[in-house]
Amino acid sequence: MKISKTLSVVLFSTIVIFSTCTKDKKPPVDLSKAKVSMNKDVVLPYQEVGNLKTIPVRLNGVNLDMIFDTGCSGMSMSLNELQTLAKNGKITESDVLGTTYSTIADGSIVEQGLINLREVQIGGEDGIFLKNVEASVVLNQQAPILLGNGVLDEAASVEVDNVKKTITFRRR
Repeated sequence: MKISKTLSVVLFSTIVIFSTCTKDKKPPVDLSKAKVSMNKDVVLPYQEVGNLKTIPVRLNGVNLDMIFDTGCSGMSMSLNELQTLAKNGKITESDVLGTTYSTIADGSIVEQGLINLREVQIGGEDGIFLKNVEASVVLNQQAPILLGNGVLDEAASVEVDNVKKTITFRRR
């Protein structure tokens, strides 16, 4: 319990300290561009950043671009995204769950913060809507924000169309 309270203080102190950071010049993504077919598939266009595919996702009502990462077991974000949620009043101290340990790509084990995202929305109002999703928080500003299997497993299937540059989420 002491570790959880300490992490809460550290995370929220950091949010306050860095709340004067410059804003992202990119406008928020528009989830209304998602297409929902008659069978309720959610089809999202993806952007390629290097060799990575990013899709628009709404976390607690805040639009963010996330890396579609089937190699990630859950959902992961940097301290920067946590600060964005906090600045927008979309996360509270009660959403901080404590710490967790994760194995990263190089095989090392790192300690990370753990938060609860009350709402994760993929594909606009008719898209996939999940409640109370745990996300790890990498305690640095530059880590990528990853949408991994913890969320992807909630769909019946996920299909990437590299010709049309879309990702289709099929409902269960």
